[in-house]
Amino acid sequence: MSRGAVVFDLDGVLTRRDTFATLVRRRLVHHPWRLALALPALPLMALTGTRPRWRAPVTRYLVRVALLGRDPDRVRQEARALAQEFARTPTWLCPAGLDAARRHVAAGDRVVVVTATEQTLARTLLVEVGLGEVELLASGLAPAPGGSRMRPHNFGHHKVRALRECGLPRPWTVMYTDSWSDSPVLAEVERIVLVDPTSTLLARARRTWPGRVEVIGATPTSGGTAAAQ
Repeated sequence: MSRGAVVFDLDGVLTRRDTFATLVRRRLVHHPWRLALALPALPLMALTGTRPRWRAPVTRYLVRVALLGRDPDRVRQEARALAQEFARTPTWLCPAGLDAARRHVAAGDRVVVVTATEQTLARTLLVEVGLGEVELLASGLAPAPGGSRMRPHNFGHHKVRALRECGLPRPWTVMYTDSWSDSPVLAEVERIVLVDPTSTLLARARRTWPGRVEVIGATPTSGGTAAAQ
């Protein structure tokens, strides 16, 4: 194929809420003993927002706590139901990102969604919003003592490896994202589109990759760098 690939993050780009984080959050809140186990890691989530390599193990720990007592099949059932809930809740979806993805599909571009969310959740959501034909590189689930864990966890620099291992030819034309955690991929694309970015993320991206950054969605907001998956 002569055209380069168009790469999309999922959380914060096609959705406004983090998908798998919603599942994790619900399980922690609804089971106080899980929340107690998770509390020591919560401050680290804020502190590692701009450091994907440091954030990944914190995220894996929280997922591990949330999924204690759930085997992968049961987690996938919950993930599938949550994806359908996302699709039925317009305020949880991001029109700017969805419209961009649909335009690229209609133009015949090779669209690839690369995300840290779980495979079943991501694929079900894409089908529900009419993007079932796009390629998907997502995190998997594996059995673990007492429950489940993410394996692989497709986050940060692991997204670059996933794109390479699937044989995706370069150049990777553009990536749509809302998160600095995607910087390993952003360093390798020709064009960067930030979706509803914070002002901090936008300034940092323009400083790092001058002349390559565009914005869609709302006017950049103030606050810290986005750290969605």
